[in-house]
Amino acid sequence: MKQYEKTVKTEEIYNGKIVSLRVDDVELPDGSFSKREIVTHQGAVAVLAVKNGQMYFVKQYRIANEMLLTEIPAGLIEPGETPAEAAIRECREEIGYRPINLYRLGEFIPTPGYCSERITLFCATEFLWDPLAEDEDEFICLVKIPVRTARALFINGKFIDGKTVAALGYYFSIAARDCL
Repeated sequence: MKQYEKTVKTEEIYNGKIVSLRVDDVELPDGSFSKREIVTHQGAVAVLAVKNGQMYFVKQYRIANEMLLTEIPAGLIEPGETPAEAAIRECREEIGYRPINLYRLGEFIPTPGYCSERITLFCATEFLWDPLAEDEDEFICLVKIPVRTARALFINGKFIDGKTVAALGYYFSIAARDCL
């Protein structure tokens, strides 16, 4: 028999542009009570862009971790957008190319213990040059890495951004052979 937590009260603490924070009072399966801090997120996409034997990454400083990270192009799903539409827009903004073939690799929840965010992962291998302006508050640098080098970096744990690790894991697995 399945037993779940039941929310009995919710208090919104913060409502921002990207995330909201609430504290839920929950009843546990044994009848006791506890609190849960929940970050609500609208969802995101990430695209593993592979063109002419190279993978396209962006370097971006991430203040939350105080690190310059190498990541695949990614961003929020805007209201009214499908994940595929968001993936195309993000590629155009971050690497200047519009994917013309978009393969859905999968979806994951990065931190299910306290955050509702879901990230849908895509792979694209064919593109048209069709840039959009970068977001005003993003400062990114395009990095192209040969697929073999990216695989070696992945195997040796050099990528630590979750969406990048997940996408590369899908790509280098048997499940993603359609994308190769």
